[in-house]
Amino acid sequence: MTMAATTHERRPAPRQAAGGGLPGAIAAEWTKLWGLRSTWLCLAVAVLATGGTALLAALALNAGDSTETLPVNALATTSVLLSQFALVAVAALTVTGEYATGAMRTTLTTVPDRARMLLAKAAVLAVAVSVTGLVAGASSIAATAGVFGDAAVFETAYVVHGTVGTAGYLLAVSLFTLGLGLVMRSTAGAITTAVAVLMAIPMISQMIGDETVTRIVDHLPATAGMPLMIGVDNPYGWGTGALLLAGWAALALAAGYAVLSRRDA
Repeated sequence: MTMAATTHERRPAPRQAAGGGLPGAIAAEWTKLWGLRSTWLCLAVAVLATGGTALLAALALNAGDSTETLPVNALATTSVLLSQFALVAVAALTVTGEYATGAMRTTLTTVPDRARMLLAKAAVLAVAVSVTGLVAGASSIAATAGVFGDAAVFETAYVVHGTVGTAGYLLAVSLFTLGLGLVMRSTAGAITTAVAVLMAIPMISQMIGDETVTRIVDHLPATAGMPLMIGVDNPYGWGTGALLLAGWAALALAAGYAVLSRRDA
């Protein structure tokens, strides 16, 4: 009986189930994101609206006979003008939806390290938006090429800007909105602020026509995305545009983390 007890005491403890840490947090966020029908709907709308807008713009431009040839990415900025807000909605709901339902308490109980939780959300959102952005950019190029045919100019730089550049812009905008969602904890507030920064303020600045205001607006995300998506050098090159977009996204996420780390769910 003593030997049996000794043998039992020396038996190795069972291993804990693998998981946890950052990989576990990412897996949980991945499941939550793709478990919502709104995610699938918004991503599909982003792609279809991008391609549809590019098609309408190309048809209108072609009907005017004002252009003999056209780079295949020339309509990239026009094509995402409205479709970007479908991804803005996904980014906002990634956090504000959990605050609205109270699920954020469960999320922070499961992943108490708030930096890890934010990193997991950002990583999952980045993958989803990047893939969607590439497909959306490709749909814009396909629509432009389909309308202009041989008059559409295919060059490596044009294709890269139209696909990778579009994906990069949409990624930055989505991460920017994610940060806004953490700061405001309101879907309406985050989306409204994103609309103001991405569309309303640039439109108002054009109506005002003030040089100082224009210079300020030139550094907002909407203007910074232009050289990234179509490769123009005005008001600056695509490298500067990419840095500005990264800066806006980082600033919003930093503000979001600062609020997240100081408030209860």
